[in-house]
Amino acid sequence: MGARWRYLLAELGIGLRRNLLMTVATIVTFTVSLTLLGVGIMVQRQVDRVTDLFYGEVEVSIFLVDGITEGQRVSLESELREHPVVEEVMYESKEDAYEHFQEIFADNESLLDSVTPEILPASFRVKLHDPEQFAVIESQFAGYPGVDVVSDQREILDRFFALLGALRNGSLWIAAIQIVGAAALIFNTVRVTAFARREQTGIMKLVGATNWYIRLPFLLEGIVAGVVSALLAVGFLTLGAFTILQRIQEQVEFLPVVGLGDVLAVFPILVGVAVVIAAVSAFLSLRRFLAV
Repeated sequence: MGARWRYLLAELGIGLRRNLLMTVATIVTFTVSLTLLGVGIMVQRQVDRVTDLFYGEVEVSIFLVDGITEGQRVSLESELREHPVVEEVMYESKEDAYEHFQEIFADNESLLDSVTPEILPASFRVKLHDPEQFAVIESQFAGYPGVDVVSDQREILDRFFALLGALRNGSLWIAAIQIVGAAALIFNTVRVTAFARREQTGIMKLVGATNWYIRLPFLLEGIVAGVVSALLAVGFLTLGAFTILQRIQEQVEFLPVVGLGDVLAVFPILVGVAVVIAAVSAFLSLRRFLAV
């Protein structure tokens, strides 16, 4: 190892030890911010994954009035099956709807006792090639003889995804605020270190050391703090993937849940953000001490 690298590593160690408390505070703040940033990215990945699954299975429900005639029902079914945007059509009679209701609310005896097959409407469950084409079906069949209501399952899903979106946005906003705080801590930590070594810096400039050579130990201090924070953040995300997310996957087997692979995919993003923020903060804090 060359003399220059030994000097840089020695200065790096001195700087980290000299401002140990501020370094620890920076790492803690940065870890929290990067963890929240990782959570926001993971939530977005989860939303994308669930959206692909659920929107692909979205059905349009066409509820029928009780007085619909057999001819009207057959005519409606025929037009639905021939419609170009329709992929699949399934008829659910009152009895079928009641059986389905009993399966869903099997643990709620009071609700089961209050509902009879006559109360539930017959319906057509229509799967579209493109769920975005719901408006085409609604406009054509909402006023069809024997049709009561045309309902789109996306209305329920959109509320669910809006909730996940709010969780994601909240995590990202809090992460952004925390990252600003971490950047300020790095800025102040490096500045205190640079102030303590201002005479040494001045001598180095006078003997011909370049600004970048002088800056490098300070930049490395910030970068080390950032990288350590990113590693800790990934550790927390991995712990969450093996505990909380794994339990969710066991309880809801059909739901695709983000896992360790997604954490590993987020890792370079967190490291990149940490390195950039730390390097920029350290760089800006040194400008006044290099004007010799």
